[in-house]
Amino acid sequence: MPLDYRSVYPVDDVERALPDLEAAALLLGEPARLLAQRVTRACQRVGITREAVLQAASLATLRLACRHGGLGTDFHAYHNENHVLELLELKLPALLAQAPLSTEDCEALALFCAGHDLRQREVRLHSDDLVGANEAASLAEFLRLLAHAGLGGEPGLARTTRYAIVGSTFATGTDENTLGAFAHRLSAWLDETAPGWRDDPNATRAEHLARIAADLDTSNVASPYPDFAESAIALATEIQYRSGRSLASVEAGESCAGFLTAGQERYVFSLQRFASREGRLAFGALRDTNAARVRKHGRALRESFEGHMGSGEEVIARFRALAR
Repeated sequence: MPLDYRSVYPVDDVERALPDLEAAALLLGEPARLLAQRVTRACQRVGITREAVLQAASLATLRLACRHGGLGTDFHAYHNENHVLELLELKLPALLAQAPLSTEDCEALALFCAGHDLRQREVRLHSDDLVGANEAASLAEFLRLLAHAGLGGEPGLARTTRYAIVGSTFATGTDENTLGAFAHRLSAWLDETAPGWRDDPNATRAEHLARIAADLDTSNVASPYPDFAESAIALATEIQYRSGRSLASVEAGESCAGFLTAGQERYVFSLQRFASREGRLAFGALRDTNAARVRKHGRALRESFEGHMGSGEEVIARFRALAR
């Protein structure tokens, strides 16, 4: 890795307040205990039993919930603990049903699910242009979390975590060469920053798992269509919140309409591409079915507001009705 992001993105107030599960329980009470139990059960269902891994996944989820979820005051409609739970409870088991992996690989993917979105309001402080600030900061925190859990000395687990969180950077700009998940370009980046990695079986395995992780992260495209639509609504809502726009405004309506039509079409037809055979096997068929419906419902949503624009709330309500 070109940088140790831990030296760039230091401990913040949440990380300081929740150093372990005991502190989380004292600070957050029964909701924290119930959420940790849910994470633990999800991990156990896919064969993960190591206590250190279960605690690390639970603590990461609690920190995200405290920052941007139901246990905090800065609620992000998409990037919260529900995204983690969807991946752990639904998407990871669906992938493993089609492509069984070793227990060690399952542990690495479960930890990725819990830790890849820890930070969401970061400013770029590093020089790796293709790696997002949120991803770099999340990785920095998660490596500290692994070390505290006694897992930092496991090279395979730490390396996979690094590759997978870096690979989850998702570009939506105008440079066609960098669009979508960075996992597609991770091998070329490693050629430059870690020469010789292809000769190390552990490194090549970690790179492969990073591509699977990227497919897990975007597997909302393979949810039942109403659920896929709800994930789009959550992202649209989060965008308005981050931009300071009220959903009751026409400005939010214009933004939501664009995101839920052209934005979703661009996502499923240009940005979301499977990076692994396992991801395509597990999620490809339903993703392709959903893609066809995206165009249909995008057209219907445009027609609903042709000649006039409603508020963000009205646009979302119409989109939800169409999806159902």
